[in-house]
Amino acid sequence: MTNLIETLKANSLLIIFIIMFLESLNLTGIPAIVIIPAIGVFIKNSGHSFFVVFAIASFASILGSIAYYLVSSKFGDVIYNFFFNKFPSTQKSLTKAKEIAEQYGAKMCLIGRMIPTVRTFISLMSGIFKVKFKDYIIYSSIGILVWNLVLISLGYFGYILSTMTL
Repeated sequence: MTNLIETLKANSLLIIFIIMFLESLNLTGIPAIVIIPAIGVFIKNSGHSFFVVFAIASFASILGSIAYYLVSSKFGDVIYNFFFNKFPSTQKSLTKAKEIAEQYGAKMCLIGRMIPTVRTFISLMSGIFKVKFKDYIIYSSIGILVWNLVLISLGYFGYILSTMTL
């Protein structure tokens, strides 16, 4: 058990990178609103630099989002048509998502990155609806940076507040 703990400590930044990369691909099964504040608590307890961990987590999120966008832009039509035809109950939501993408383009990435359920589908929808890649990266990165900063700070400062005695 000691070896496992030491291995985890020695590789904690790599583990955070992998978790955040997978989270941006929606593959962790744990919502970001749980994972990211936990990273803030980790920073406070580990002695790692807030900025370094924030940068690693954000870089991983951006890379994962780009990968998700690229896959969805390549196979998006197949995915969209599958859900649209196989699950008629999704048609209204998919049609609305398409209208929003056409109306707001990459700007939806900035706002959508900060709305818990919506952020899950931003890369997918951006790829499917062919949002310009450069614009996607810019707006999505800004949204990711803000989201990560807020949630990591909540975990970090929330932990500090929880350990204070009155």
